[in-house]
Amino acid sequence: MRGPSVLFIVLALSGCVVHSPQMAQYKAEYSNRQDIHSHSLYRFMAKPVKSSEEKYWGAGDLTEFFYVKGDKTSTVELKLDYDSKTMRIKSIDSQNRTLDERTFVLLDGSEEKPSDSNVKSLYLTKDGELIRKVKNCTPDMSAGCQWWEHRLFITQNGDLAVQYQQGGAGMLFLIVPFYTNSSYLEIFPRAPDV
Repeated sequence: MRGPSVLFIVLALSGCVVHSPQMAQYKAEYSNRQDIHSHSLYRFMAKPVKSSEEKYWGAGDLTEFFYVKGDKTSTVELKLDYDSKTMRIKSIDSQNRTLDERTFVLLDGSEEKPSDSNVKSLYLTKDGELIRKVKNCTPDMSAGCQWWEHRLFITQNGDLAVQYQQGGAGMLFLIVPFYTNSSYLEIFPRAPDV
C-alpha cells in the first residue's frame, strides 16, 4: 500500500512548466525564413521592435549579444565569410562610424566549441541559422541541468529574428522531477541602406 501512495505523492509534486508567449509569431516567421547564406553582408538596427506589451527576453540589444561596445550604436553589421568560417561584427553609430568590431568563428554542427574562452563562436546550420548553445549541469540540492539557446535567422522581410530559449530539468532533492522551458522572440529590423 505504501508504494502506490509514494508514487502518487511524487507524481503530484512533479512539475512541468512551459511558457512561450510569442510561439505563433515564431512559427510564422520561422516557416518563411530566408537562408542566411543568400547574402554575406547584413545590417540591422541595434534595438528590437516591440510588437506587443509582452516582456521580451534574449538579446535585447545586438551589441550585447555580439559583445561589441557602443552606447551610441544605431546599427550592427554582420559580415559573413563562408570560406574562412568567420563572421565579423561591427557596431556602427548614426554617422556611419565603426565603434567596435569582433570576429566570431562559425562552426558546423559536428565541431566542438573553441577551448579558448576569448574566442566567440556560433553554430551555422546548413539551412541558414546561427545558433548559440550554453549548458550547465551543476549538482546542488538537485540533480539536473539548465540550458540557454539563441537561434538567429533572417525573416521573410529581411529582418533578424532572435529566439531565446531557456530551460531546465532534473530531480529536486533527488525525489521530485521537474522540467521548465521558456521561449521569447525579438525582431531586429533591417537597417536602411546607406
